[in-house]
Amino acid sequence: MENMQNDIPLPDSTSSTIKLLQIAVAVIGIWLLLHSWVLTQQQGKQLLQQQSSQLMRETLMALSHTAAYLIEHDQLDGLEQLTQHIAASPYLHDVVVYDANGVRMSWSEGSAPARLLYSPAQTEPLQAMVQSITKDQQLLGYIKLSLRQDAALTPISLSWQQMMQQLMAMLVLAGIVGFMLRRGFSRLSRQSLRLRRAKP
Repeated sequence: MENMQNDIPLPDSTSSTIKLLQIAVAVIGIWLLLHSWVLTQQQGKQLLQQQSSQLMRETLMALSHTAAYLIEHDQLDGLEQLTQHIAASPYLHDVVVYDANGVRMSWSEGSAPARLLYSPAQTEPLQAMVQSITKDQQLLGYIKLSLRQDAALTPISLSWQQMMQQLMAMLVLAGIVGFMLRRGFSRLSRQSLRLRRAKP
């Protein structure tokens, strides 16, 4: 009698409701997964940009000491070479060295007034970084550079993007495997139910 009660099929309305709930849970799970993936990507880019800015800030402080020596000894040719050498970095848009009065002493190609470089109309997002040039607490000038904020330029960012793509592929594969296993277990359960019913 107990076996007969276990074999009673569920009503069609109950089965349809369960299937709709399963579909709804699956859709919500996929949405949460994609949302989390996008947030993780954005947080990773922000972290990479912060690290790039910090590294460039420390580099800029070191370069200011070299510029101070060149300005103090009136080596403008060396200052020009230093400016061009710094600006050759793919992470920088331009480099400008000013004297203590704000007059340009040396600058790289692509330099322009701040209202043009950092305006909303600028297609390439740039971050201005300024470091004072001092010697024995005496202000000799300033060095300003424009840091490209496109994180895709950095090799670390490329590795991060590849890792995120691999993670997404693994999640998709896990979803496919889970779906196939569910179908396989469902078929096995139906076959076992038929075998139990077929027994005399």
